Amino acid sequence: MSHIHEALKKAQKERDVRHYKYHGIASAAGYRDKSFRSKAAWLATFILILVAFTSYLWLIPKTAQTPGFEGTRSEAALSQTSSESEPAINAAQMYEQARRLQKKGHLREAKYLYEKALKLDPDHVDALNNLGVINISLTDYASAQHNFEKAIGLRPDYVDAYYNLACLHSLKGEVSQSLAHLKKAILLDQSVRSWARTDADLENLRGTKEFEELMGLHDSTRISQPCPSQ
Repeated sequence: MSHIHEALKKAQKERDVRHYKYHGIASAAGYRDKSFRSKAAWLATFILILVAFTSYLWLIPKTAQTPGFEGTRSEAALSQTSSESEPAINAAQMYEQARRLQKKGHLREAKYLYEKALKLDPDHVDALNNLGVINISLTDYASAQHNFEKAIGLRPDYVDAYYNLACLHSLKGEVSQSLAHLKKAILLDQSVRSWARTDADLENLRGTKEFEELMGLHDSTRISQPCPSQ
């Protein structure tokens, strides 16, 4: 019996030890679960703080750049004012480009630049005159007359514009008006006669008494003043 009793006690002791070990494992697992949750909570809090701080840093440059943007606008306005204060320079450059194109026969390109120059400087009489010449070449006689007359209005002694008006009216068959402008051009500059003697645009004037007299005159005081063209 003593052997049986000893065996039973030993078996009971082994069961108690196994139960204790299992209980310890369960407790450790429970502790690890609580520790993981705590760490996850801290990690989430840290991420939220980091996101908030990053957002704050991102917003600061935006706010700081606002005055700079206004400054940029002011600089742009100053630049625009500066460019507007120098229209004659820009118009002169465009005029020279257009004149070179016109000499090469690129009339439409030259026309575009003359018109652009006149937008910057509406009183550029040479651009008006040359644009009128191109208008004649493109048979836009109404625009040509407008440009020549505007140039004369700005510069009443502008010989080229008077002469070109004479050519324009001759091409249209308006002999009397052509002669009137030709007389005015000769009165302002005697060398106009040499232009007129060989100019094909004045063909409709040749053979008329008035034209022959103009070509033979040497005393400009004998030329009557034409009516002002409007």
